[in-house]
Amino acid sequence: MHRDRSCHSGLACYNDPMPVTIGRLRESDLDEVMRIEQECFRFPWKRQFFLADLNRPESLCLGAGADGRLLGYAIVWRTGDELHLANIAVAPEVRHQGVGAELLRVVIDHGRELQAKRIYLEVRLGNSIAQQFYRKFGFFQTYTRREYYPDKEDALVLEREL
Repeated sequence: MHRDRSCHSGLACYNDPMPVTIGRLRESDLDEVMRIEQECFRFPWKRQFFLADLNRPESLCLGAGADGRLLGYAIVWRTGDELHLANIAVAPEVRHQGVGAELLRVVIDHGRELQAKRIYLEVRLGNSIAQQFYRKFGFFQTYTRREYYPDKEDALVLEREL
């Protein structure tokens, strides 16, 4: 699904965004998902985690692509009346071109369609770039999860109302 990239009040805007198509991930996308995951994270998810999410009815697994190439993805879990953005990543070579913003917009729209009340996520305490990105979308810190990551770094829990 191709989305309109016009700026929305309070959301990140880009001067020259990369046109992307957002759709559901398929098992055939997992090689590219794993490439991006390993390039983006010190402690990447295992392939079987993504495969399990592809088969869970409470999971939404989205991919952003252009010209037949996967550029990023988002994994979202529905838990009651909330959405948990469990994983989102954009290939390093196409960051800051609107791919992540478009993925997040689709996730937020999906939550509204489901009539979820809020969406939350964890972000590394030391990842100020990601924190700024989420704040542009109206996320705010609710608390800190101590030693959340395998290397014992804290996570900030950010959320926003839908």
